[in-house]
Amino acid sequence: MATLSFKIVTPENEVFNEEVEMVTLTTRDGEIGILPHHTNLMSQVVAGEMRIKKGGKEIVMATGSGLLQMADNKLTLATDLAEKAEDIDEKSVEEARKRAEAALEQTQTNEEYATAMASLEKALAQLKVKRHHKSG
Repeated sequence: MATLSFKIVTPENEVFNEEVEMVTLTTRDGEIGILPHHTNLMSQVVAGEMRIKKGGKEIVMATGSGLLQMADNKLTLATDLAEKAEDIDEKSVEEARKRAEAALEQTQTNEEYATAMASLEKALAQLKVKRHHKSG
């Protein structure tokens, strides 16, 4: 089966670097599926759910905003969040969501507003993925 090289990097570390059959994630223009030998592209990714098909199995992750680049059958995602559904701590993410919502109500500068909004979007993406893919 044809594969593509897929790497996910965050500011903290390299989260994923493997050969996969397909990647599906959300861009500014909607959901996109990347198969092996997809045409070269660059796109802005928004917070949401990402599905990776590898070896007949599906890996589900929450992603934050970032940039996606496909070049020469190598897909790279640079994002501020990439966390597997089973690794998400629902309680701490729910607390982060509440803090972000409270910050949005008190924010005064554009920078503070943007930071709080980004935190809220990441928390909502994590909660959606965790609640949709509960493993018990």
